[in-house]
Amino acid sequence: MAKSLFLEAVEVTQNVLHDYVFKCESRSKPTYFTREGRHKLNFLSTILFMLNFVKKSFQIELDDYFKLLGNRTESISKQAFSEARKKIKPAAFIKLFDTIVDWYYKENPYKKFMGFRIFAIDASILEINNSIRLRDAFGVSKGSSLELARAMASCIYDTENNLIVKALITKCTDGARSVAIKLMNSFKDHLNNNDLFLFDRGYPSLDFFAYLIELNVKFMIRTPVNYYKSSIKSSVPDQIIELKRKGSVMRLRAIRFTLPSGEDELLITNIEDETFGIQDFKTLYFKRWRIETKYDELKNKLQLEKFTGDTPLSVEQDFYATMFLANMASLVKQEADEMIAKEQEGKDLKYEYTANANVLTGKLKANLVRIILEESPRRRKKLYKQMLDEIKRNRTPIRPGRSFKRTKGLRANRNGLVQKSAL
Repeated sequence: MAKSLFLEAVEVTQNVLHDYVFKCESRSKPTYFTREGRHKLNFLSTILFMLNFVKKSFQIELDDYFKLLGNRTESISKQAFSEARKKIKPAAFIKLFDTIVDWYYKENPYKKFMGFRIFAIDASILEINNSIRLRDAFGVSKGSSLELARAMASCIYDTENNLIVKALITKCTDGARSVAIKLMNSFKDHLNNNDLFLFDRGYPSLDFFAYLIELNVKFMIRTPVNYYKSSIKSSVPDQIIELKRKGSVMRLRAIRFTLPSGEDELLITNIEDETFGIQDFKTLYFKRWRIETKYDELKNKLQLEKFTGDTPLSVEQDFYATMFLANMASLVKQEADEMIAKEQEGKDLKYEYTANANVLTGKLKANLVRIILEESPRRRKKLYKQMLDEIKRNRTPIRPGRSFKRTKGLRANRNGLVQKSAL
C-alpha cells in the first residue's frame, strides 16, 4: 500500500490527543481530568466518543463505544457522559480540525486550478433543537406560520482538494459578509498570492470588494445582473469597470454570459490577467457549486444537524467535531477514488465511478476510533486497508450534468433530540 494521507492524518491526530498542553487548553477548568486513573470517561475517551459519528440512540451509541474499547460488560449512562462533556471546550475540536488543515498544506502537494488554490465561501442555515436556550444563543428563523431555533454554518472550502479549511457556527441572523470577514481574518496567516476566493450572490458590496482588495487576494463574486448598472455595459461580455467608494476608485472586471438555462450571469472579479478568458470564469462559476454539494454531504451523509445536546456547548462541540470528521472522510475518499480510477484504466465504461459516500461514512464510523487507538503502525495499516477495500467495492457512477433544486423554505425540525434512530 502506497503512502496514505489518511494514516498520516491519524498520526497527526494521535499526537494532538496525547499532548498534555492540548489537554490543559481543552479543559473548561484546570481541575478537570486531573485524577482520571481507571475512570471510564477520562479526557481521551470522552473526546473520542464525540468523534465516533454519534447519531443513533444515545445509550446504544455509548454501549457500542465501550464494547469497542474492550469493556464488554460495562458502559455508562448518558447522564454521566453529559457531565463529562461539560468539562471540554469546543476549542478542543477546533484544534483537531485546524491541525489537520495546517498539516495538509505544509506537508503535502495539493491541487490547483490555473496556478491558484480555489476557495469557495458560503453559509447555510442549520436545524437545531427548538429550545429557549438555543433560541437565545443562535436566534430564530421566521416563516409565515413558524418560528424555529436555527444556527448558521459558514465555511471556507477548498474546491480542488475537497477540504474545509475554516468553519464557524454563529447566530442565524448574522450577516453572511461579516461572517466571511471573520473566517478570512482567521485564515489570514495561511493566505498567499495564489489564492482565489469564490462567492455567491449574497456577498457583493463596495465595502466587501474593498476589504478583499486590501487583503490582497483574488476573488470572483457572482452578482445580480441589475447591480452597478451605471458602471457596467450590458452589451459587453468582458470589460474593465470602475466603482467609486468613499472618494476612491476600484478597478475591477465584469464578466457576463448566458447559462444553458437561458439565465444571464454577472461575475465581478479583480483578475485582470487576459489569460483568464470567459470560459475560464465559467469553469470557476461551476466550481463554486461544489460548496453547495459539500453542505449537502455535511447535512445528509454526515448528519451534521443531528446534534447530540440541547446546550450551546454541545452544539458547538458537535459542529466542530463534524468539520474534523468531514476532512478525515475526504482523505479516505480521495484514496478510494484513486484506487477505483486505477482499476478503471483502459476499460470502456459508460460512466466513471466514485466511492459511495454513504458506505464510506458507515465504514469510517465503524473503524475511525479503532484506528486512532491502535498503537501499532502495522496493525493500523492493516485495519485501514481492510476498510478501504470494503469502501472501493461499493462504488457509484458519476453522472455529469445532474443538478438538484435547493429548498430554502422554513420547515419543522426533522432532527429533534427525541427522534434519534435505533439503528
